[in-house]
Amino acid sequence: MHSGSDSEEDPGEEEAKPELAPEPKSESPSSPAETAVTPTSSPRPETPKPTVPETSGAVLPSTPSTASSRQQSVERAVVSPLDSRPAIHNSFASLAIGGESHGGWDSGWGSHSSPVAPTAAGSNSYTDDDDDDDDKPIGQNPKFRNSLLNSAPHSPAPQSPASASHSRNTSANINVIAPAPFTFSISVEDPQKVGDPIRSFTLYTVTTQTNSTMYEKTFFSVLRRYSDFLWLYETLSMNNPGVVVPPVPGKTAFGRFDEHFVQQRRLALEKCIQKMASHPVLQKDRDLKFFLESDNFALDVKHRRAEISQERGGLIASIGATLTGPRFHETDEWFDRQKAYLDGLEIQLKALVKAIETVAKHRVDMASATGEFATTIHDLSQSEVGRQLQSSLAGMHEVQCKSEEIQKLQSQADIVTLMSTADEYSRLINSVRLAFNSRIRTYVSWQNADADARRVRQAHERSKVQGRSTFTVNQIAEAERRALDAKHEYDQCSRLIKIEVARFETERVEDFKNCLQTFLDGMIARQKELIASWENYQQQLLARVHANSTNGNGTTAITLP
Repeated sequence: MHSGSDSEEDPGEEEAKPELAPEPKSESPSSPAETAVTPTSSPRPETPKPTVPETSGAVLPSTPSTASSRQQSVERAVVSPLDSRPAIHNSFASLAIGGESHGGWDSGWGSHSSPVAPTAAGSNSYTDDDDDDDDKPIGQNPKFRNSLLNSAPHSPAPQSPASASHSRNTSANINVIAPAPFTFSISVEDPQKVGDPIRSFTLYTVTTQTNSTMYEKTFFSVLRRYSDFLWLYETLSMNNPGVVVPPVPGKTAFGRFDEHFVQQRRLALEKCIQKMASHPVLQKDRDLKFFLESDNFALDVKHRRAEISQERGGLIASIGATLTGPRFHETDEWFDRQKAYLDGLEIQLKALVKAIETVAKHRVDMASATGEFATTIHDLSQSEVGRQLQSSLAGMHEVQCKSEEIQKLQSQADIVTLMSTADEYSRLINSVRLAFNSRIRTYVSWQNADADARRVRQAHERSKVQGRSTFTVNQIAEAERRALDAKHEYDQCSRLIKIEVARFETERVEDFKNCLQTFLDGMIARQKELIASWENYQQQLLARVHANSTNGNGTTAITLP
């Protein structure tokens, strides 16, 4: 390779050198693609310029390694959407969905995207992504999770290596839901028991404050019962295939009006509806708006159920179409691995819920035993055992009462923090399964639409042979368009499920982290209170001993606890 100084001294010599030393073409023939990718591969004798140290006017011999690296650079220009690595959004509010919405995806979040030309299969933007990291569940592999969360759903058009890095940096802005600009603050308060003794139920006041332009007011309140929340959950799950909808707390047959149970359900409903409204897809659903705004919900929901049944053909028809439709065979191993992972996670979470429940009951039993001990000491302090011993026993009674109170508070904290979070995610796993089932529904719809398109084409071909026309060209085109739209919806649902599972994993880690932090902070604070009570009691005893020693009354025997 010639240095820059040689090129500046004699440009003419530089022009003549390619003729004196021709390239050995037998090793690696040059292709037009390589010339387009590496513009410095041939000299430019017309307008010689001062040579930059990184480039040279001479053509280097092409070796197999350089040829392979050039071929890789051409392949890297085609960026696969699931392998791109844009910046991570910690809010996880951006979901890759892309393309137009068809066949029931009426949330309006893909209407402005346009289809992109398909790319060659098997091309990756990063060669180090081809390792065997898929053995780990999604969310446990940070590299795969980061590339999945922020990737665009469609492959970009082929581009040059010079613009490949720019495409990787900007791919997160293509066909991706931006973080929702609207915020919701929803509270579920004031549970009230209404109705006759036989059909009584609990009403909750749902108060919403938002800056969303979809709503007429920024602050409003409505009354809802538990079955209304359950209807909202089922409706959002059907409206949004592939989205993991936050679940409502489970039903119970006994103790529905117990004060402690009602408060636990109120907190769970509040957390559930807040997560629904914070989801970038669900917050645009018209049924959520209907649930939060309707003042006459009991009557309006009947009309809404009739509309939904007319649009979808009813739940029984949907289940029947899934059961009698084409058999679904899983072709993506990722879904099989996730199903096995979720089954194991559900078993662990349910075991954790039972363990925390057992610990909470033991704390309640311990608090009850401590209370009995405190009552016994108080009764003993009232007997004729001497003034100083009575005072010491009275101090001990106060410490034991404080210990009883702390044990009860700790038992409640176990249920409110750890147990509620573990129970919530054990129920959320069922929502993930429902999202997986929605993918099967879209697959059945695709296969039915594809079979209908084949039937129309075959009938048209037979009629042409017989000299008559059964279907017009527009009818055939419409059937093929429906089949293509159904396939697009299936692919879109598959991509969205992967993003939602990654969202589920990240939020699960974050929620358990915050839960444990709150749990430990509360436990430490309560133990400090108990330690302060014991230290105060110790100071009282030491002061009494010191006073007796100073007055010369002799030694007083005091039994320390």
